[in-house]
Amino acid sequence: MINVFVSHSAKRDPLALRVTQRVLTGLRDEARYEVRLDMDALQAGREWCPQLMRWIAECDVAIVLLNDAALKSTWVRREVNILMWRRALCPSLRVLPVLVGEVTAGQLEDEGFEDLLPLQVAKLSYDADDDTYAERLADAVLGEFAALPAIQHPTDHMRRWIEDVVKRLNTVHDPKALLATGRALGIEEQDLQQIGALAGSGEFLAHHMLATATAARLREAVYEIAQSMSMDELRKLITLLTPTWIDAEAARRLLPPDGLASKHLVALNARDTGTAGQYVDRAMCRQIMYYRYRAAGGIPTGEDAYDDLVAQCVEAVRQVHHYPAWRDIAKFRPRDGFLHCLILDVHEVRPRLVERVVARLHELFPWFLIVLLVDEHDPARTRLASRLADLVVLPRLAEDSEDFGYQLTQELKDLPDRLNGLEVSA
Repeated sequence: MINVFVSHSAKRDPLALRVTQRVLTGLRDEARYEVRLDMDALQAGREWCPQLMRWIAECDVAIVLLNDAALKSTWVRREVNILMWRRALCPSLRVLPVLVGEVTAGQLEDEGFEDLLPLQVAKLSYDADDDTYAERLADAVLGEFAALPAIQHPTDHMRRWIEDVVKRLNTVHDPKALLATGRALGIEEQDLQQIGALAGSGEFLAHHMLATATAARLREAVYEIAQSMSMDELRKLITLLTPTWIDAEAARRLLPPDGLASKHLVALNARDTGTAGQYVDRAMCRQIMYYRYRAAGGIPTGEDAYDDLVAQCVEAVRQVHHYPAWRDIAKFRPRDGFLHCLILDVHEVRPRLVERVVARLHELFPWFLIVLLVDEHDPARTRLASRLADLVVLPRLAEDSEDFGYQLTQELKDLPDRLNGLEVSA
């Protein structure tokens, strides 16, 4: 069975609705497709539906119908972000954008959907007087599925992350603790019925924890469920959940667009290397088998600042690769499907020196993601952006947000010991 997810905003657009319904009917006529599309789940005033997160995390193929309404839809934008995040980690996931009506590729870029541009796009010339347009476009989409083979995903980090959280939650067999956790997450009372029967409650809570819960609610939920878990399982759950305070869309932009083992340069206005590490954890869905990062930088201490910084970076790269000290750096090689990451603190480093060091690192290790920690008051745009080619500047991280993330991480990390009556001393 091939799972197909359809992202759309067609409810008030007759043309898009005709295309959607014809695609839906055509796929459901084929026994090997299971189509997930919900015309009514996103009700006004309701949080983004965790059921959609589940569908996105489990689909084998996604169709994104892009009419004018979809380009303006917060929901569609969020769905596309998660689909492209998952695709970056799971290249076998197929995403098919469909341009409906007068929508153009140029509009995708203007409206923030530029990540879809490199993909194969389904589009036909539109004539408002052509009564066959909707059917012909739908048939073109269905034609993409005619010879689609059975799909397997050798790596599927997002799905595994969810499964890892579910596994921890399924060790809890106290319905009252599960219900209290659901309430702490802000789940509405009519939806808590899914928790009462226990079966499937772990998956239901996991999707809320990873998709819709605020960091403050997540903290409350962990406290509610903590005393019903073994300390070992609680520690594992906390490790999986703590990076979720990081904005998902910002974290996804860390990922190299051309595959994990390819060059990428990102600027993040954070003060702590641990914050940058959590961005990487979030982007990689805590699947630690497939990535590793190390930090370098700060104020150069040697007589030659350039040589000192490069030496620090080389040592960090060596640690990422687990190479022994005698291994010649010219023989370092990337691992396929693996994210190699260097976090470089350049707060006190001159822009010209940063430029030289980055150029050298790109020459030595062109498969590395380099995350530059920059001044929160000047997040790389004026100091570095004009000097560094292909620099991606992440959205500004507010000082209060980083403080909260640090506090949340430390508090949850200490929680198992505190439950055992062991206050952690300074």
